[in-house]
Amino acid sequence: MALGGGTWLFQNKVLPGAYISFESKVRASVNVTDRGYAAMALDLDWGPVGEVFSVTAEDFQAKSTQIFGYEYTSDKLKGLRDLFKNLKTGRFYRLANEAVKASCDLATAKYAGVRGNDLTVAVASDVDKEGQFIVSTYLAVDGVKTLVDEQKVKAKADLVSNDYVDFKVDEEALAASAGMPLTGGNNGKAVTALQHQEFLSAIEPYYYNTLGLVSTDDTLKDLYMAFVKRMRDDVGMKFQLVVYDAEKPDYEGIINVKNAVSDSGESEASLVYWVVGAEANCAVNASCTNKTYDGDFTVVANYSQTQLTEFINNGYLAFHRVTDPTVGDVEGDLNVLTDINSFVSFSKKKVV
Repeated sequence: MALGGGTWLFQNKVLPGAYISFESKVRASVNVTDRGYAAMALDLDWGPVGEVFSVTAEDFQAKSTQIFGYEYTSDKLKGLRDLFKNLKTGRFYRLANEAVKASCDLATAKYAGVRGNDLTVAVASDVDKEGQFIVSTYLAVDGVKTLVDEQKVKAKADLVSNDYVDFKVDEEALAASAGMPLTGGNNGKAVTALQHQEFLSAIEPYYYNTLGLVSTDDTLKDLYMAFVKRMRDDVGMKFQLVVYDAEKPDYEGIINVKNAVSDSGESEASLVYWVVGAEANCAVNASCTNKTYDGDFTVVANYSQTQLTEFINNGYLAFHRVTDPTVGDVEGDLNVLTDINSFVSFSKKKVV
């Protein structure tokens, strides 16, 4: 008589024998969640303060001046251009500490900050229609006054606020003026950890794949790392934080960038911008390993093979030069060495 055998689904078997259940291993799918979303707090000269605002890659290319105060090609937006090399949508928060709006007799800048001082409002009589005025708003772009808005009105009450200024509507009559520069705008006091705390509280309900911190301040890094650990382990929100040269975070939710940038006037942590966008848009079953850096910063990458090995062992995401002297390419592309997070405490019980 044969012993028991067949397919095992649950324990209802009596006879001894071999009962087998086959299950396929769960595999990651590119359709698990939508990718390409990131969150960052930015120290800006223009933009809304104290609120999260979303910007798509399309809007950044077409409306960077209205949103961030500068044209797409401006050096002021170098980091954001790096970010949007791969990013679909950014969740942004402007860091500002008592910033002040620029103003003149006729208008107040839409947002606080020094960029408002580059605005000018002019009023001219309309030669084609008696009693009507042409009110023009100009923004300095590369030192040149550029028209960004024009309205034909009879009185102040007819003026409509635009993307750059809010007009002071009162009963006083309009008078021709060659140009009224807006003045008094400033970025306020230095940004502190308090503004970063306010950002983290504001960004908590939003969906994003990566969170970025462009800073060399160890205290801020600790604040952000504590936030990502709480959100992942206690709340269940599985995003990753990208930081620069943190001290052994050893956590799968933290990507620790090793390379600095050497551009004058830029934070040495600025490579974080590009990594945030690349990691956010990387499919869950793909990798950024060997992905070529195509951003605007000058990246320090003069490392030996021994150093690169140490970076991997210590959980750093590093970039290296890929040269081909045989064809004369001695400079080479700057590529991601290996796409890893900062977790290094591997064991039999935990492997990431």
